[in-house]
Amino acid sequence: MLRPEPVWPSVSSQQVDKIDVCRSGKDCFSLVRKTGGWDVVQQDWSKYPLADTSKVASLLEVLAQGQALKYIGRMTGNARQQYGLLVPQIRISTGGGQALSMTVGDRSPSDEGAFAVNSLDQNELFVLNNDFVRRCDFPAEYYFNLQLLSGGVNDISSISLGDGGSFLWTLVRQKDQFVFSYPVTLTGQMSSSGEIDLFLHSLMESPAKSLISESEARLGNLLFNIEVVFNDKSVKNVEVFEVEGDGDYYLANSTVQNGFFVLSKEHVDQLNKTAFGMRKRSILSVETGKVGSIRVLQGNQTFVGIKSDKNWESLDERKPLLGIDMSLWRLNELKFEAEPISDLSSSAVKAMELELMNVDGSRLVKVMFFTDPELPSGLCWLSLGDDSGYYQVSNKLLEDLQGQIPLRK
Repeated sequence: MLRPEPVWPSVSSQQVDKIDVCRSGKDCFSLVRKTGGWDVVQQDWSKYPLADTSKVASLLEVLAQGQALKYIGRMTGNARQQYGLLVPQIRISTGGGQALSMTVGDRSPSDEGAFAVNSLDQNELFVLNNDFVRRCDFPAEYYFNLQLLSGGVNDISSISLGDGGSFLWTLVRQKDQFVFSYPVTLTGQMSSSGEIDLFLHSLMESPAKSLISESEARLGNLLFNIEVVFNDKSVKNVEVFEVEGDGDYYLANSTVQNGFFVLSKEHVDQLNKTAFGMRKRSILSVETGKVGSIRVLQGNQTFVGIKSDKNWESLDERKPLLGIDMSLWRLNELKFEAEPISDLSSSAVKAMELELMNVDGSRLVKVMFFTDPELPSGLCWLSLGDDSGYYQVSNKLLEDLQGQIPLRK
């Protein structure tokens, strides 16, 4: 009677509490289940780093497949050496409710996979496909959870940034927005939705470059710290440090991970924000769909453009005007780059006056641009002609408008 052909065993992920991995006999570590997640257990770590649970789940998914590419046959004699199984490229063992091990040796001559055996019978030879092997062949650091903070963005109650001593600013949630509760001068003012989205993405979604142990960390000065309070009153913190002798990278510790994250300068710049940088700094909020005409005054010339059938054209010559809707959108997007001032210096010169009217000809807003050699390059002044003051803004929109409006030469 013929013996049934052996099959590759499958792992039941719910029964596994530990996965031992050894790559080329050198990079050896363990993934150990704990309440709410997994630890990456390896030498030289006094406190084990937390694993990315999605990556552990992916490994368990592979081990649960229970399917080899093909069965080769039963080995005899010293055949294990012939197939690279004495010095394997990967050895994986599972523990807990299901104890099982697999050993992966050399690639098959057809290059379609690698030779492998398992602990049910170490003499039965299989070939595992390349995707199976690839998904098992990752170093310990691949499994590190590199998120600076965990939690749901919608569950955040407040965010604070400080210099290690006191907070420099605090934002608290009010419905779907964040407003300042500190400093006192900004209390009640709204934050920029774009800036807060980028900040939270960098804090809770963008991964660090890597994670190192405490013994490897060369900590310099504390750069800043972040505190996040959630609706359930739990508090999570991140501290960011300079690296001794290296200005290209930074180190960060977190209440949700052991060891120190390695952060790029770009990542740190997205987190190290001033209160001014987090403010909503838009100046105008015009419903562009209600704008029916524009009037531009530049020097001693006046130009009027009207909107007809969703297209813009000049009033006098009825020639089409391109890009006006985009310019109106950009006007709403302008942000002041410094606190407004009440009076301009004598060096400022009016460059353009722009009036926006509705379809009935009633003024919606008047905007005045001023050039000033005393301003930093790339900036100009903007005024709404009221008591709100003069704002430093980018001069790019002014330059583009001057190129768009067909004034007489």
